[in-house]
Amino acid sequence: MTSPTPRQLERLAELFAVLGDPARLRILQCLRAGPRSVGDIHRSCRLKQANTSKHLRVLRQADVVAAQREGTSVLYKVTEPLVLELCDLVCQGRK
Repeated sequence: MTSPTPRQLERLAELFAVLGDPARLRILQCLRAGPRSVGDIHRSCRLKQANTSKHLRVLRQADVVAAQREGTSVLYKVTEPLVLELCDLVCQGRK
C-alpha cells in the first residue's frame, strides 16, 4: 500500500472533523435505513430542526450526504457508505 498524498491526508482530516460531532453521527445512523426528510431526521435524532439543518449542511459540504428534492420534500441520503463502515469498525472495536 502506498502512502497517502498530502491532499488525501487533508481530506481525511476534514472528514474526521466532520465526524467529530455526536449529532452528525446520530444523523448518519438515522440515514443508514435510507433517504429521509429533515423533519424525519430531527424527530428521530431528537434534535432541533435548526440544528438538524446546520449539521446536514456540514455533512453535505463534506460530500458525506446529498440532498434530493422529491415533490415538496428534500430527502437526504448518505453518499459515502465508507463512513458508515468506519462507524461500525470503531464501535466493534470499542465494546
